[in-house]
Amino acid sequence: MANTQLLRIAFAAIGSFVLFAALVFMPFAPLPIAAIGLSFGIGQAMITAILATVMTSIILSPPLAIVFAITFLAPTVLLVRQALLSRQDAEGRFNFYPVGQLILFTISMTGIGAVLLFFISGGATGLPQSFANAIQQAPEVREALAQIYGISSQEEMLWIANAMLVSAFASWPLLLLGNVQLAQALLVRTKRNLRPQANYDRLQLPIWLVAPLAVFMGGAALLSGWPASLSAALAAMIMAAYFLLGLAIIHAISRHWNGRGFLLAVLYFLVFVMAWVIIPVSLMGLLDTRFDFRKLNRRPDKPSDAEGDKE
Repeated sequence: MANTQLLRIAFAAIGSFVLFAALVFMPFAPLPIAAIGLSFGIGQAMITAILATVMTSIILSPPLAIVFAITFLAPTVLLVRQALLSRQDAEGRFNFYPVGQLILFTISMTGIGAVLLFFISGGATGLPQSFANAIQQAPEVREALAQIYGISSQEEMLWIANAMLVSAFASWPLLLLGNVQLAQALLVRTKRNLRPQANYDRLQLPIWLVAPLAVFMGGAALLSGWPASLSAALAAMIMAAYFLLGLAIIHAISRHWNGRGFLLAVLYFLVFVMAWVIIPVSLMGLLDTRFDFRKLNRRPDKPSDAEGDKE
């Protein structure tokens, strides 16, 4: 049994490294780490992450291994640890860390990472300007941007650098949570999950989250330079949390729709190919505390928490 587990850890580390090195599949690099952690425990997840880091350092380079560990591996291990936290109630049932709290934990963790990257990596010119300079010094990237978007001036390069940074920071928590959720779904299907499947129909975010969102949006509008970019990145991260809430609401209110599977598939396809679709979904999550969209799913002949209304 121990040898089988070691083989799984080794294959997961190799898979994580291959996904990271393949570039196209880099967003799925945390998936093997999350799968090992959610099926065997946090200790095995840490061993897998360390093996993947060592492998990346030897085969690629130590700097890339550090980037891999900071951006994907360490946050995934921390997220798995939180996901496996539980407590036993008076009736002997285990209550695991709530999904809403997992989302807030991920947003906080990636927000701290964003602040540190802006302060450490930017230098005197700031991270957006440093990134724009790096784009200018890469002929292939510069020519591609000029041909596709007609971008050539320094001001336009700075604008695209800011847009790319904000998008990357907003995607960061979504990638981490998405890989953990995908790993959980696969493990539930194969009955290897340590954490039970959660019911996302009742997912909610605290009302106070609107306050930091308003502060960061105001900072993005009123400040200048890299502080404005940092504020925009932090606001985008919070909107990512509301995007997840919006998806949960759509899943809940479409429970009894005909052709629900096809409609959800179309929605996810549009999210991947047309980024602006994320905006109305996020606004739905943001406005849910005011309008309670999930009441559209309530049926007069049965209570909303009846067994028939669950997945």
